[in-house]
Amino acid sequence: MINNLKLSLAQDKKKLTKVARALSSPERLDILKLLNTASLSVKELSDKLELPLSSTSVHVNVLADCELIEVKEIYTRNGKSKICSRNCDEVTIDIFHEYDNVQHSMKYKVPIGSYVNFDVEPNCGIATSTHKLGNDDNDNTSFFDPDRNKAGLIWFHSGYLEYWISNKMLPRKLEKLTVSFEVCSEAPFYRNDWKSDISVWINNVLIGEWTSPGDFGGRAGKQNPSWWPQELTQYGILTTWEVTKNGCFINNIKVSDVTIDELNIKENHYFSLKIGVQDDARYKGGINLFGSNFGDYKQDINITVNW
Repeated sequence: MINNLKLSLAQDKKKLTKVARALSSPERLDILKLLNTASLSVKELSDKLELPLSSTSVHVNVLADCELIEVKEIYTRNGKSKICSRNCDEVTIDIFHEYDNVQHSMKYKVPIGSYVNFDVEPNCGIATSTHKLGNDDNDNTSFFDPDRNKAGLIWFHSGYLEYWISNKMLPRKLEKLTVSFEVCSEAPFYRNDWKSDISVWINNVLIGEWTSPGDFGGRAGKQNPSWWPQELTQYGILTTWEVTKNGCFINNIKVSDVTIDELNIKENHYFSLKIGVQDDARYKGGINLFGSNFGDYKQDINITVNW
């Protein structure tokens, strides 16, 4: 999976400096152009750029150090070789962010299996780091299993999961709410081109709908347990959903004018988060929700509230 690198001047100054240095070299820019269409060894890059192998290695290390490219060592008949691949399609630099001066925040780490309500349609199921709950994806009985709290992966065709989060320590006037989780579509086995419209609600207010491009497989997820079959879903995309005083944003793209004041976060003793696929979605392609021991990212659902 190709990532987008998002940096903030306020929070990522050191990494921003490294990326700027990496992009300041014409030779390193040429390497990025070559890797745009194919993965190449350091030797192949050296030949194409007509640069000494030692100089090419230095350039590759600089790009890899700031995660603009990925380098893997493989063994061939001729010995060890370093293969370089693109790792980033876009670099976004947030220079003037309206929340750079936010002084207070509350962070929640919500296990994906800690839902309090659900309404899901098959195919559906739950897997933990050690086993799959139940044997049948054609009914939702596994969603009542006590071991659901250990869930590392949850999938269903349509419907939603609902989580309740305590608001006891939150003030009434809030600036921003951010929800982050890894997710993808749900197809038979896996299909990288299987679209699905995935929605998020806060206190039953729809804050946005994001189209997942596929149900991803073909390589093992970085966090997946060894028992998980290779022919099934492997990893997702890390998505970020923000509600501010200026509207709702998904992965930094504005999707609606709903503001954080309209969510009534302090109306009850908790606020509700729903994640799911609507029955009338254009692309009703299911959902895979990843926890910290499945997929590519070692996290469950992360929520941050700023004031």
